[in-house]
Amino acid sequence: MDASVERMAGTACVGIRFERRLTREQVQEMARIVEEAIGTSDDVRLLLDLGATEEYEPSAFTSLEGAMTSARSIGPVTRYAVVDAPAPAKAAIETFEKILPLKGRVFAAGEQARARAWAFALDKS
Repeated sequence: MDASVERMAGTACVGIRFERRLTREQVQEMARIVEEAIGTSDDVRLLLDLGATEEYEPSAFTSLEGAMTSARSIGPVTRYAVVDAPAPAKAAIETFEKILPLKGRVFAAGEQARARAWAFALDKS
């Protein structure tokens, strides 16, 4: 997993690229990084790149840390972009955007640059 956090004008921009196999440990590390960003900014932008991910470890989706961070991210995470999301994740993102105070968008494989530009744009539109 590769991760970066950029700070721009009070906004924390978190980018995470997952490996071929998404593991519980990666989800826990992602949760730690997002928690740290939430602790330093009330405007967090999140970009998850699943373009290289081919396998999903079942325990990755049952991480208590991941679930707690997801709950705490409601409000601080204002933009959420995912590259190459599997169908269930795509449906979840589209639903989240309708019921939570965030903008969510799914990008196709290979659209990392567009996803990054959208997620990290400092305008509020």
